[in-house]
Amino acid sequence: MKEVGYSELSIVLETWDQARFGDKNFDTEFGMVAVARLFVLQPRAKQVFGFDKGDAYGWEHAAIHGKAFAGFFDSIFQMLGPDLEFMEEILEQLGKRHKKMGVNPSFFPFMGQAVIYSLEQYLKKELTKEQREAWEIVFEGISDEIVKQILAD
Repeated sequence: MKEVGYSELSIVLETWDQARFGDKNFDTEFGMVAVARLFVLQPRAKQVFGFDKGDAYGWEHAAIHGKAFAGFFDSIFQMLGPDLEFMEEILEQLGKRHKKMGVNPSFFPFMGQAVIYSLEQYLKKELTKEQREAWEIVFEGISDEIVKQILAD
């Protein structure tokens, strides 16, 4: 995974904990806020969730993805320092799953924006420039690993 500096990592972990532990519904709602925002930023992403089969079907699948979202970031953040190799294996598998689902790599920058939007909703304020840049760097490192697998033959 692309090198992430200690400063950026510290900022991301601090803001994650502030958002995560500031709301009892974070586990179940954070991902849905991010997914809903993704659909605003990039409506074509709805295809991945099956919205072509109807809104009820699409939202049901989006909810499954959304609920796993906070747990995914928790796992990744726990591995960023101590076990980078294991984390890369997890991201590789996640990339392969995204490939099977037909995720377009061009969706990832929009998802990064959606994650930041969702964080700001839970923090009840906009991120500072420094915090936003740290999140962009960390999310880019994570998504680059996933996208590598989507693009692999």
